[in-house]
Amino acid sequence: MAARLDLAARSERLARMEPDALRRDAIRWARDVDEEGLWSLIEAYLVSRGSRGARVSNHTLVSYRQGLSTFLAWAVPGGVQLLRPRPNDGFSYARHLEVSGLAPGSVKVRLAAARALFAALRWAGATDAAPLTDVRAARDPVPAWEKRKPYSTRDIARLLKVADPQQAVIVLLGAHCGLRVSEMLGLARADLHLDAERPYLVVTGKRQKRQEVPVSRSTERALRSWVEMTPRLGPRALSLQTRKGVSDQLRELCTRAGVRYDGRHVHGLRHTAGTEVYRETRDLLEVRDHLRHASMETSSIYVNHARAQEKAVNRDW
Repeated sequence: MAARLDLAARSERLARMEPDALRRDAIRWARDVDEEGLWSLIEAYLVSRGSRGARVSNHTLVSYRQGLSTFLAWAVPGGVQLLRPRPNDGFSYARHLEVSGLAPGSVKVRLAAARALFAALRWAGATDAAPLTDVRAARDPVPAWEKRKPYSTRDIARLLKVADPQQAVIVLLGAHCGLRVSEMLGLARADLHLDAERPYLVVTGKRQKRQEVPVSRSTERALRSWVEMTPRLGPRALSLQTRKGVSDQLRELCTRAGVRYDGRHVHGLRHTAGTEVYRETRDLLEVRDHLRHASMETSSIYVNHARAQEKAVNRDW
């Protein structure tokens, strides 16, 4: 809450500046390539004019902050003038990102951060330039279901066998409840409704949507045990506070259990949940509802995950 209030206060300070004063500061930050000043401008723009306003996620802010650093590290040596970029600078930056080894999804995020920089400069009246408006990342040749593989039920059993209490909660929140890392980190103890007739969690998902998620019996047991042994931990369900903290815990657990982590990571647990729901129900609506997808197209990748785990059609010929 304190961080949200600080974010709102910083953004409000810039938004309330006299237009001429804001314009002068923005021009100076762009001319001097003042990264901190430019970030304060982007932050204020996102809160003041962005679609999420003051509810912009921490994940977005961290990604855009990193994206600003990446863009400036490319732009400065290349002689790019932020206030008067060349017509092809946006396309050149996209091609640079694509050959740098970044995943296609990361390229899209870096481009979005650069667009936000120029949108913020236009908002401040410092420039009319929009060099990335028509720039799009090249199409990803790798199918969505090939990017992040699910953990198998056997993998999950091996992880749980050697997991400590908090690691068990992480594994089950992902593999049974389908929570994203951000949802695990945002889960409060007040959101655990384990005594309800049908136990459930209330999670804050993408676009700050609050939704109920049913809880498996094993997840319920793991959560009860963890909460009982950590009564003074605070309002959050987990003791971890960062995405890296969760990732490091699962990586260490995978090493200990002899389970592959690379290519699956924490998000692979969510893919396990979607795959198992589809295998049990053969119903994409169930997958969509359980994982809280905005569209059926996203849910359809779990058909491919489920089929990949089945016996080949010609195996017994």
